[in-house]
Amino acid sequence: MATNTLFAQQTGEIGGYNETMAAAAFESQALFLLKCQYASLVIETFLAGVLVMQLFTYFQYQKTDKLWTKAVVVWSAVWTMVITVYYWVYLSYLFVDNFGLWLPWLEVRWLAKMPLFDVLAVIPVQGFFAYRAYLLMNRNKILLGVLETLFGATASGPTLISKCLPVSPQLLLMISAWTAVTTGADVIIAGCILAGLLRSKTGWAHTDKLVSKLVRMTFEAQLPPTFLALAYCIEWSQTPSSLLGAVFQALQSPCYMIGLLFTLNSRIAFTTVDNDNRSQQTPQVFGMSNINNTRRPTDGIQVEVQTYVHDDQPYEYNHDKKGQSKADSLSDGDTERGVVFENGSRAHLTAGSNAV
Repeated sequence: MATNTLFAQQTGEIGGYNETMAAAAFESQALFLLKCQYASLVIETFLAGVLVMQLFTYFQYQKTDKLWTKAVVVWSAVWTMVITVYYWVYLSYLFVDNFGLWLPWLEVRWLAKMPLFDVLAVIPVQGFFAYRAYLLMNRNKILLGVLETLFGATASGPTLISKCLPVSPQLLLMISAWTAVTTGADVIIAGCILAGLLRSKTGWAHTDKLVSKLVRMTFEAQLPPTFLALAYCIEWSQTPSSLLGAVFQALQSPCYMIGLLFTLNSRIAFTTVDNDNRSQQTPQVFGMSNINNTRRPTDGIQVEVQTYVHDDQPYEYNHDKKGQSKADSLSDGDTERGVVFENGSRAHLTAGSNAV
């Protein structure tokens, strides 16, 4: 590879270290460094495969999404895949082009570009969830201002970090502040979304069940990248010279992107479950659980019916009239059950029972 000039081989030393000094410096932690690099390579490749499958599902079933949502997905997915390929090239540089050499491990030019790629992939995803938190918090302007400030600080972090390279007393402070700002934005967004969802409970059984599913989905989608950013912040503040922080940074953008696509693709499952519930469940009842809601309807209703018939025949009613048939009577019972009123009218009272 004639065009691939190796920086370490050109200069012969980096930061005052030559190959012999670098090998002596890394000798005590060589196994740990190799484990970190190989672990990040395997996990990064695995997450890239998961991301490709999620993208296929998204563009197959979510074709009616808004244009800006699709733009966020495409933009962040492209930069996440760029980070994956970039990491492959970096490891090829270490283990293929410079196999057996420790001096290239001191080069910071590869890892210095990672914060920039990370910001390009992560900030759109954070903006997507921040907008959801803004809506759930009743369009709170204060929340919007705080998140915009944090996003601005996160976006400016890679530029400030690159100015502190390769070695500067402010480097540790700048990276610690950058990771802390990213973690703070994630915690605020996740907390506001959870608070907004919990306040959305209405007392209706089906609605509350849906809200509970959304809360669980928020935990599954947002807490992994939030915890990863928190772990990166803690690790860098405690052991800045370790490569474990580089592993966290390499895995950060895939976790954000997978969480975003998990949230968007989960709408397919919600639609399927909602259609099944409409065909199988009884209407929801306020303040009642599904157990109480599954009771069977009443098989039948017994209705007792009484009929009152008014007869205006004269008082001289011949009880012994032989030519009158039983069918001519206005009553279904015996004629002696008739009641004669003062105006000469007669009433008959009949009773019956009908089952509906």
